[in-house]
This record gives sequence, C-alpha cells and structure tokens, in this order.
Amino acid sequence: MGTKRFIVGVLLASALAMPSMAQDNILESDDISGFGVWTSIGAEKKISKKWGVEMEGEFRTADALNEVSRYSIGVSTDYKINSWLKVDAGYVFMRDFSREDKSLKWEEDEYNEDGALDYSKYELDIEEAYWKTRHRVNVSLTGSVKFNRFKISLRERVQYTYQMKTTINQTEYDVTKYSEEGWGWLYGDNLWQVDTESPKVKEDEKGGKHSFVLRSRLQVEYDIKGVPFEPYASVEMHNDLNGFGIKKMRYTIGGDYKINKKHSIGLYYRYQDFTGSDEGESTHILGVGYKFKF
Repeated sequence: MGTKRFIVGVLLASALAMPSMAQDNILESDDISGFGVWTSIGAEKKISKKWGVEMEGEFRTADALNEVSRYSIGVSTDYKINSWLKVDAGYVFMRDFSREDKSLKWEEDEYNEDGALDYSKYELDIEEAYWKTRHRVNVSLTGSVKFNRFKISLRERVQYTYQMKTTINQTEYDVTKYSEEGWGWLYGDNLWQVDTESPKVKEDEKGGKHSFVLRSRLQVEYDIKGVPFEPYASVEMHNDLNGFGIKKMRYTIGGDYKINKKHSIGLYYRYQDFTGSDEGESTHILGVGYKFKF
C-alpha cells in the first residue's frame, strides 16, 4: 500500500507543475533549468506466449518541475518471433509545449556629426508559447542474447511523426540601443528603449511537419539472483532519416522492481544530449514508471 501511495504522490506532484512565464524585462529570456521529471503508467496484457499488447500514458515536466512539457498516450503490440528476436509496432498521441521564443535582430547604426556611434536600431521578435499536437507511429525489431546473468539487446526502431498545424501570434517591437560618449557601450537597462506603444502583431503558422527517425538502442541488463530488482544501462542514438544526421543521444541507467507478478515500478536517470541539433537543449531527466500486467 505504501508503494502505491508513493507512485500516486509523484504523479500528482508532477501534474501540478505549470509553465513559469514571469519576466522583469521584455528583452530578457527566462533562465531555464536543464532538469525534468518523466512519469508513466502502463498496462500490459499477454494474448499468447508470443503475442502481447500494451497501453501507456506519460507525463513530462521540464525546468525543474516548473513547466509541463508533454503528455501522451500510446498503444503497442509485440510478437516474439523466436527466443532471441521480436517485432513490435505502436502509435502515440502527444501534446507538446513550446516555450516563448525571443530574437533580437540588428537593423542599422546611426552616427552623430562627429562620426561617433550615437545609437543602433534593432527589431525584437517575440513568438508566443503554444501547445502542439503530434501523431507518431513506429515499428521496431529487437534482438537479444544472454551471457550468464547478463542480457544484451539491440533495438532498431523506425519512427514517423507528424506535427499538426496551429496558428500563433508573433509580436515585433522596435528597439533602440544608445551609446554614451567616453564610456563606450553600457549594458544597463536604461540605455535600451523598447517601443511598446506600437508593436506589430502578425500570425505565424506552425506545424504541418513530417519527420522520419531511426532510433538505435543498445541495452545491457543484469539479473540479480534471488532479488526482484533488475538494473540496466543503455545508450540510444536518434538518426534523422531525412538528412542522415544525429538528432540526439540518450544515456540511461536505471532498474525495474517487481512488487509481485502483476505490479512493477521502474526508476531511471537519463542524460539527453542534443549536440549537433537545434531540436532542444541537453537535459538531465529523472524517470519513474508503474506497470500493471493482466
């Protein structure tokens, strides 16, 4: 009973996390933490010795629990071809949060009669935060071998994602940055002037995007004799099939604990590296999940 209360408590705490939008200066962006928590609840049913189905709901937070970044629900099925090879396929419905985005673009410099820089003109573009809907399907092939109490598996997953269209507002402000003679550039807020009286607001369409990704995951598990806890470590590469470039890398360590034949919980730490991609920022993730077997 204590374990169930712990799981429910973690999920409720995550659900209360809301996006933090407060700012003191329109020119400044929020300081975002690179830590998030991912929680999931799943149910699994064995149709036969070789065939099974599963449903899973997931809830993700970012910015140290200050922001809800995603919630999703998915269904999948798997078939065991033989003792070391299985195939599976699935569908996931997702709602993802995109933060407010700011960009400051230089336009021109103005000089005084003495030829010294007087001020510079900029354009500040602010794209509002929004939620996007994505549909994802995937097909995987997993091969595994055992060495004593170790199990090594390689999963190759082809993943297709479609992001639906949505319309958002983008606001443009005229910005002037002044210089003081003899002091050079001073970066105090008093030297920046933002024209908030006459902003330009326009609509921008996001979405209508397709992506194909090959996800390659190598995982090592260890079966501890007489202990219902199985630790594991994995590394996963996301390769963009549209441009054949690495989108991100995932490094994970964790373990699954079997409470009994029907109930189990999992806990893991994951480092997600977006080096070489503009999809996001590298993050540290704490994950917890609960699974029920029928």
